[in-house]
Amino acid sequence: MKETVRQPAQHKVAGILLLVMILATTLAGLGLGDFLWLSGGCALTALALLWSRMRRVQRIQCFIFLGVGLLTLIWAWLAGYREIPVLQLMTQNHLLISLLSAVSFLRLITDASKEDHNTVQLGFRAFLKTLAGLHLFASVINLSALIIFGDRLSRHGRLERTAATSIQRSFSLASLWSPFFAAMGTCLLYAPGARLADLWGLSVPLCLFGFAFTLAEHRFRRGGDLEAFEGYPVNFRALWVPLIMVICVLLAHRALPSVSVLVLVSALSLVVTTAVLAWRQSLSRSLSTIRDFSCNRLPDMYGELALFLCAGIMATGLSVLVSQTAPELGIDAFTSGAAIAVLAILLTLAIIGVHALISIVATSAILAPLNPDPILLALVFIVTWSVGATGGPISGLNLAMQSRYNVKAWECFTWNIAYTLAMFTGTSVLILAAFA
Repeated sequence: MKETVRQPAQHKVAGILLLVMILATTLAGLGLGDFLWLSGGCALTALALLWSRMRRVQRIQCFIFLGVGLLTLIWAWLAGYREIPVLQLMTQNHLLISLLSAVSFLRLITDASKEDHNTVQLGFRAFLKTLAGLHLFASVINLSALIIFGDRLSRHGRLERTAATSIQRSFSLASLWSPFFAAMGTCLLYAPGARLADLWGLSVPLCLFGFAFTLAEHRFRRGGDLEAFEGYPVNFRALWVPLIMVICVLLAHRALPSVSVLVLVSALSLVVTTAVLAWRQSLSRSLSTIRDFSCNRLPDMYGELALFLCAGIMATGLSVLVSQTAPELGIDAFTSGAAIAVLAILLTLAIIGVHALISIVATSAILAPLNPDPILLALVFIVTWSVGATGGPISGLNLAMQSRYNVKAWECFTWNIAYTLAMFTGTSVLILAAFA
């Protein structure tokens, strides 16, 4: 894969620093704790070098997160807290930043579109194939897959309802189980003790329910017209890359159960990408490709880098304040009923525009004194992220749909409101059945 985008010198340095950050995070995750300082230092320096690329709205968002974090730390200090958690401030979300950066390398070896683009596939089968293809490729290469599929399905620069809602949901449903999504990483991090395999027992059935609802909605909705749906010519031969990644992660987690899944995914993303490139080309050329990608593509992670770094500072401040002040919540335990109520609140916040990351960070800190069941808490968080992405008119996913495919904000909401309610109901029933 040849990279044609060229970055200024300072941005190339930032990209190399992000690569070093991934390596340092992996070593720290394997038990070499001193590398945490290197990981945090690289991330902060990279952000400083990339700050000029930030849009005004992104800078305002970052300043808000920083302000909340610093104010809560001051509040905690006034309440008697006498430490300065420098390392935690630097590395609260370093696993997530490394995950996002490392997974982006998989684009170098994943191609969903080698089929003949002149081939037109119509009908119900094409619809199913498109949804399955996008879902599986998005589970590894994330938003890149949605853009590849969306560009092909759009007509005159716009996606109509069936295509738009189908790819929105197919994409966001992948976050319910894929360890390669920042959503999953966030939920596992902020629900301490949650294990991916245990969460799958609940999230995978919920994912299947989401697909079943989407299929039924378009099958029976007036104007759905699945028989006339023009699908994407998916190259399922390329699915060996996602398959290998999932197998490698599961085997590595079995061999190293004490190592975070986020660390394993980050490390294996680099290892598998380098190995496949070396097999296709040569070791020297594969290393050259990794270097070029680091210099010219990793700097494009500036938005995610800033968001998670600044949110990490806010999370540190909130957790310190909560631990110091021990606020009364009015409840003694995080019951199934409480979980459903929290889910309803978080989804409402997502719909009105509060990013799921912020809701999750704040909720985790507030609920920590209750020692909630980690799987129950993780389920609430992952559903909030997944369903909020489709139901929230100004979520990152829907903003991309609006800017690239001329889908209106009100359409993102009204087209998905039934799906949002159905997923909330399905999750509530699942929680009552599993945790009551």
